[in-house]
Amino acid sequence: MSLTTNRTGAFAVSEASTDRFVSLDFWRGLALVTIFVNHIPGNPAEAFTHKNFGFSDAAEAFVLLAGVAAALAYLPGMKSGSYARQTVRIGLRAWTLYVSHIVVLALCGAAVAYGVLATGDVRILEATQFDQIIGAPLEAAIGVATLGVQPAYLNILPLYVVLLLMTPALLCLVAIDPRLALITSGALYVASQVAGLALPSYPGVDAWYFNPLTWQFLFAIGLWGGAALAGGRRPKVPRWLVMLAVAYLVGALVWTRSGFYYPHDLAPLPRFVWDFDKTNLSLPRLLHVLSLGVIIMALPLERFLRNASAAWPVILLGRNALPVFCVGTVLAFAAMPLRAGELGHPALDFLIVPGGIAVQLMLAWMLEWYRVGARAAPAKSSPVQDAAAGA
Repeated sequence: MSLTTNRTGAFAVSEASTDRFVSLDFWRGLALVTIFVNHIPGNPAEAFTHKNFGFSDAAEAFVLLAGVAAALAYLPGMKSGSYARQTVRIGLRAWTLYVSHIVVLALCGAAVAYGVLATGDVRILEATQFDQIIGAPLEAAIGVATLGVQPAYLNILPLYVVLLLMTPALLCLVAIDPRLALITSGALYVASQVAGLALPSYPGVDAWYFNPLTWQFLFAIGLWGGAALAGGRRPKVPRWLVMLAVAYLVGALVWTRSGFYYPHDLAPLPRFVWDFDKTNLSLPRLLHVLSLGVIIMALPLERFLRNASAAWPVILLGRNALPVFCVGTVLAFAAMPLRAGELGHPALDFLIVPGGIAVQLMLAWMLEWYRVGARAAPAKSSPVQDAAAGA
């Protein structure tokens, strides 16, 4: 995918490059916008995100898409025999995510500290869960390094790091037989739900907000879907499955919007079968995001998105997911002093949310501009320049 200009002079996504699925980038970009909006709780736009119309939210969508992207990026190399090289690539990517999380954590901590100093309201520490760092700084230093300390809204990257570390084993199973990967991953999902398996946080006794031992099943399903795309075939969605997915989404919509609550325990059925627990990715949430995936796969969106110039901003966000997510998270925390201080006013959210999205769009555009220029530079360089660069 590259950027070109159309007759109106506006940027558009070029059809010439077919090495990426632009629909994957589009939905990932949309998930990033949704995550940013939800990371500013109480703003008016939050009411329009899809968590208010079903059981799942952008986190589930992002993990599913991450699995698809991982299969497209690493599975072809593994099948060609370079398993060790691809494992190193995955490890380096996990390290990049780890470092990104530490940097984002430090910047968000600085924003929270400034907010407390500027407003004198120490409740900001509790609201963002940075009080666990202030209350036990020595233990928290260990927890930060081991990903055991995860303040509010800073738990997606640690989950992704662990999922990537599991990816070589999962892709090895996918390469042997995708069904074997799903059975193994599904068995771990069920065992973790029934036995209460989780990664402990430190300091404290609570577990991770996103339990990687259960969320890996959604990631593995994404790997399975990505493996089909990497093999050059689009998974065919049976009509009956589409109808079932539509029925489930409609039921979830009615349930959510009606505010229906069932107060009774359905034991002896395992809790994850009927609960809506996000930490362990309960079955209703899992089925909801998979139903959305079924509907999307059934729609012929790839060609449409390639030709839709209006879709390019969202596609660029998805193409540059990691830096966009990091900047969006820091911006969300930086908005807290404004929203909590004397300037705090509901109308301010109408500037903060669009402004933050605009910053992320500019970042994605600059990164794409740099990437296209970097690719074109070697072709225009002279042999002397090439030799100097090699030296």
